[in-house]
Amino acid sequence: MTHSAWHITVLGVVQGVGYRPYVARLAEKLELTGWVRNEGGIVQIFAEGPKPALEKLLFELRNHPPFGAAIDEVAVQCASPKALPSFTIADSRRSDGIPLFPPDLALCADCRREVMDPGDRRYRYPFISCVACGPRYSILEELPYDRARTAMSVYAQCPECQKEYAGGGRRRHAQTLSCHQCGPQLIFETLDGRLKGEAALDALLKSLHSGGVVAIKGIGGFQLVCSPLNERAVKRLRAIKGREQKPFAVMFPDLPSVAALCSMSEAEIRLIESPARPIVLLEKREDPFSPEVAGGSRYLGVFLPYTALHLILTDKLGPLVVTSANPAGEPIWTEDGEALVYLSMLDGVAYHDRVILTPLDDSVVQVAAGAPRMVRRSRGYVPRPIFLQKTFPRPLLAMGGDLKAGFALAVGNRVYPSQYLGDMKSLNVLKNYRGALSRMERIFQIRPETAVCDLHPGYETRRLAHQMFGRVLEVQHHHAHIASIMAEYDLDEVLGVAFDGTGYGTDGTIWGGEFLLCRGSHFEREGHLQTIPICGGDEAAKNAGLALASFKHAAGLAPENPREELVQRALEGGIKTVLSSSAGRLFDAMSALLGVRDYNSYEGECAIALENLAAKTAPQDGYPLQIPLKKGDAVILDSRPLIRDARCALDRGVSPGALARGFHEALAKAIVETLIHLREKYGIRRAALGGGVFANRILMERCSALIQENGFEIYLPRQMPIHDGGIALGQAYLGLLKGMEA
Repeated sequence: MTHSAWHITVLGVVQGVGYRPYVARLAEKLELTGWVRNEGGIVQIFAEGPKPALEKLLFELRNHPPFGAAIDEVAVQCASPKALPSFTIADSRRSDGIPLFPPDLALCADCRREVMDPGDRRYRYPFISCVACGPRYSILEELPYDRARTAMSVYAQCPECQKEYAGGGRRRHAQTLSCHQCGPQLIFETLDGRLKGEAALDALLKSLHSGGVVAIKGIGGFQLVCSPLNERAVKRLRAIKGREQKPFAVMFPDLPSVAALCSMSEAEIRLIESPARPIVLLEKREDPFSPEVAGGSRYLGVFLPYTALHLILTDKLGPLVVTSANPAGEPIWTEDGEALVYLSMLDGVAYHDRVILTPLDDSVVQVAAGAPRMVRRSRGYVPRPIFLQKTFPRPLLAMGGDLKAGFALAVGNRVYPSQYLGDMKSLNVLKNYRGALSRMERIFQIRPETAVCDLHPGYETRRLAHQMFGRVLEVQHHHAHIASIMAEYDLDEVLGVAFDGTGYGTDGTIWGGEFLLCRGSHFEREGHLQTIPICGGDEAAKNAGLALASFKHAAGLAPENPREELVQRALEGGIKTVLSSSAGRLFDAMSALLGVRDYNSYEGECAIALENLAAKTAPQDGYPLQIPLKKGDAVILDSRPLIRDARCALDRGVSPGALARGFHEALAKAIVETLIHLREKYGIRRAALGGGVFANRILMERCSALIQENGFEIYLPRQMPIHDGGIALGQAYLGLLKGMEA
């Protein structure tokens, strides 16, 4: 039979997923000769043999990629046969192309089976992996992805691993390949000494079983771990972390153990079992855990083991609290020394000597309004880019915001969002921000020529942008929220509703309850919540009592205690006050008014508590409240009558739960009424919801339903968080549109 030769180029996520071994196995099975190699994240294949075999190879490449791969294009060119004797995996080459690289991959089913099999040589080996699973981005130094360019480069393979690496099985060319004899080894250190290997694992299990609190080195950083059933242990964990109220996530050994406690849809099950292994927010049906875990929330953050160590621990001990190891407001620990500093407060630290090059918190997602929604984008998703329908004329850096900081690098038709980094008020977060930016620029060879940032004069990200670049575009915060959704859906025109806590407005006031007409790179502020003076400056974002006193003063209600009298005098004297249209502060005020919660020990705590209370009341049992609209040049949603009516209803004995539900309904109806008015004015039927207030599932889903019932097309973010963690994409998109319009 006449032989043909093809040169095949494969574009997509083909690094770090065992793609070359996969191609080699296919070619050998089809009795083809040639080679496969990486070129800077692109796979090049030369294959020769009978044409039917080549066609079969091409079909498999296009239709049955290996686990973890995502194929964008498979291009073919005819070539001259070379009569090569076999099919080989060639050495990698560098390339000027911008590659796609997978995030860290959860433990695959084959490795799960091996690590739990007493007869397997990797039984109870905490760092087992293969071509389909294991750390990727967290250990990558640079591309192309070869062992020598990762944190695994320091581990020389034993003869048995070398044989597997060169063989034909699923560990062929697995760059993270190792075992008990030649790879990272678990170390468990206490004040009494240090144990290694099997002894360390036994001691770790014993410590957790007896109620201990330990730090464990995970893929993207250290985690604090304890039993969720042990109230004393969870309280100790809270003290160590400095986290008073915010719920903890729980890692379960398997899906049936999750199903015993939580309701799950098919979409939620797919998320829980996905290779990303994110934390998924589920509604609780039962809660046998200590109230210290997540007692005040109707949700429980759940996830499954994504490393062998997690699997071993949960298999023996059952569910465990697993949370990032860092004091509140600081970045996750990645250095062994950072965790060992806390050894006197812990019952032990479990670590190893494999370096974490890129810090990564666990990602968080939820299903809301019928689709998966990103809450925190990090491990398991980063560094996957977001593909746009438009192309950037030049590389660009979007700085993101200062809260829930995260940047994005944009080039071609791709935007590469960084991982969640934290609050830029922390010097350590700023250091991590710079380090993550430098690493991503180097790995993907992106050299941004300009920056886009928030126009808030006090933002650290703004200062950094002007320090780093001569060309900086400043964009309004809420415009970026809506532009993020426009980018995801390739929208050129939309009515945007941006509700959050704080954003610097173009008029110098604090915005946060905005209706924007967005066309191209421009916007007009077409409506907003009533602007009122808020006392307390930055403290008002934490102290809901200050927000309540400010709203009561604006509503003409008399102060009811000495603190409110002080606030009223400050407001009358203009002392430490700001003008604000913030929806976040309105939620805080309602929470305090109804006696739900009056202080945010973490961002959004009062609003979350108000939502949890509303969820306990059926929609039809909500007390009828209203937010009247004043229609002029801009639509004003007047919150003052709502505050007065809620106060009077409380005095008449209406339950806080009914008022909480009624508040959500009133706000949703006012939002839709405003959108209908703007549709009549401009003829636009597309509506987008953005900003952290819409992380409230009741409000998001009620608004979404009402908007669609009234004939709108509704757009909600899916690939990026709806809060400030998603604005970098919007900033990048506005930079792109500005460049196209220039």
